[in-house]
Amino acid sequence: MRIAGVGDREAAAALTLGEVRVARASLPPLGPGEFYVEDVIGCAVDDEAGRALGTATGTFWNGAHDVVTVADGAGHERLIPLVPDFVLTVDIPGRKIRVRWDDET
Repeated sequence: MRIAGVGDREAAAALTLGEVRVARASLPPLGPGEFYVEDVIGCAVDDEAGRALGTATGTFWNGAHDVVTVADGAGHERLIPLVPDFVLTVDIPGRKIRVRWDDET
């Protein structure tokens, strides 16, 4: 990616922690099984057994990978890593995510 007016490392370093916005129409098409992280917000989240865990209310980058915040109706939040070890399926058109999650561990 290149940003207009940023021609070297020093100019790029000055933008550290800045926010970059890109028109959605400029993003590359997704391949099978891919999704944009922002699109998980609002999806219902179920565990492997089909038990409702709540709704994805936000995401953040923890320095290693993205994490989704899942809130249930009782105000309980879970932080679930958006990595294959935990995320089994993401159905953006159907607004559903299935995860491998055990609240006991």
